[in-house]
Amino acid sequence: MVPEQTWHWRVDAGADCSVVALSGEIDMSGADRLDDLLHDTIAQVGTVEVDLAGLTFIDSTVISTLVGAHHAASRGVDLTLVNAAGQVRRVLDMTGIMQMLGRVAELPPAAI
Repeated sequence: MVPEQTWHWRVDAGADCSVVALSGEIDMSGADRLDDLLHDTIAQVGTVEVDLAGLTFIDSTVISTLVGAHHAASRGVDLTLVNAAGQVRRVLDMTGIMQMLGRVAELPPAAI
């Protein structure tokens, strides 16, 4: 049985920067696809922003995927997480991923 798709993505590709907009809930069933998506995007441009505004849930496999993408991007590509909120922001803050990959002034603390 194929698991139900619980998340969606859109890539807005520019000449120097691509924005990967994620929405929904990503867990281990979507982590491999997210990994492919991020690595494909990283291979094409110098700057990648991962817009998490529409994302409502992530698990540890997604954290691992983001760290892997960070390591792949460290070879000359700027990878940044933007617009994380709610549960996703809390998880990224607690694990240190926001400090490593997040844009500093995207959301005021009261909005979280």
